[in-house]
Amino acid sequence: MTTIMEQLEIDHRNVALMMKLLEAELDVVHDMDNADFELMHDVMRYMTHYPDRVHHPMEDLLFDRMRSEDPAVREATEALRREHVGLLEKGQAFLEMLRRVVDGAMVERTELEERGRDYVAFMRHHMTREDEQVFPHAARTLSEDDWAAIASAFAEMSDPVFGPIVDEEFRSLLEHIRQRARKD
Repeated sequence: MTTIMEQLEIDHRNVALMMKLLEAELDVVHDMDNADFELMHDVMRYMTHYPDRVHHPMEDLLFDRMRSEDPAVREATEALRREHVGLLEKGQAFLEMLRRVVDGAMVERTELEERGRDYVAFMRHHMTREDEQVFPHAARTLSEDDWAAIASAFAEMSDPVFGPIVDEEFRSLLEHIRQRARKD
């Protein structure tokens, strides 16, 4: 069974892949070419479905279980919690904008690109902070009971794209990822 820390690291790699896909499509938007807005919409549905609803709450529980006397660690976990809220808000707003585009509405390309790039940059910065500032501390300090409690809280949840069972609504996203991997 994958440990919680391993799952968080796998999730970060998967989110990094999603950010790469978004960034590539945002480059197409910037060049005024025809971006794959359906793909961007699917990526953001995934981001608001799994990272926002499972991955970030798992991290928040990890932060709760971290008992640190180090004020820098406490400050970092509180800042990361606030960033989870910011990511949720930015992700929902960007998803809504993409939904409107997919439904045929006119949206300013520059606004779409700016909102998307802001989301990608914020997500990457956030993951780097977790990877460098908090995860190493958690790996060193949490007890087996802490890890077991976190695992128990999320035992029934799995990644709808990269997990053992792919949700039907995300099959086209996974197929796109596989096709792109064959090309690379």
